[in-house]
Amino acid sequence: MELSTVVVAPTRRVLAVLPRAPLGAAAETRLRRLRSAADRDDVTAARLLAAHVLSAVTGGEVAPAELRQRCEVCGGEHGLPLPVAGLQVSWSHAHGWVAAGASGSRLGVDVEADGEVNLADALTPTERTLVGAASDSARAFRLAWTAKEACVKAGVARLDGFAGLDVLAAPDALRPSHGDLLLSRRLLSGAVASAATAEPARWATLGDGGELVPAPDRVVGTPA
Repeated sequence: MELSTVVVAPTRRVLAVLPRAPLGAAAETRLRRLRSAADRDDVTAARLLAAHVLSAVTGGEVAPAELRQRCEVCGGEHGLPLPVAGLQVSWSHAHGWVAAGASGSRLGVDVEADGEVNLADALTPTERTLVGAASDSARAFRLAWTAKEACVKAGVARLDGFAGLDVLAAPDALRPSHGDLLLSRRLLSGAVASAATAEPARWATLGDGGELVPAPDRVVGTPA
């Protein structure tokens, strides 16, 4: 059985371990529009990590500039990523954390850093009950949010449909699947990451030498 590879790591580790490389004209243009240096670092790290994951999975060398996006509405160079080397790819970044995944089938990944945002309108009634009863309601909300975002990126959900999309099984656990996609997550010290994949996800983090280190169900990390 094929596996989907999903990697999550602090931005500072990615930038310290992976060599910088051109991101491509469209990405570099968007990068220059960002006022925050931290935001620029997150965007850069996410694309570097996505290319690194693709390289690890294919056994070849995938450059960050090969990552392209295409809007299904206007055709612009934004929106969902295009396949690279025959693989689907997804990436995410949030305030000192990045995640990226590659698979032979559709997938979506999302990461959210710790914070107090809780948009109840994005939850189903069952999820609102679970989040409200959680010892850490903000983290329970982020778990639900990242799983729903991952489903959107995998093409099986819409942002305006979050209120009808049940993904939580418990405050710290996801339902096994949504439709024909498997849901999985990692709870980090500082962030939450989720993936929606057609095949079981092989979770990893980034080692000191750039190697993909298997990530247990709970991972300890420190954001930048």
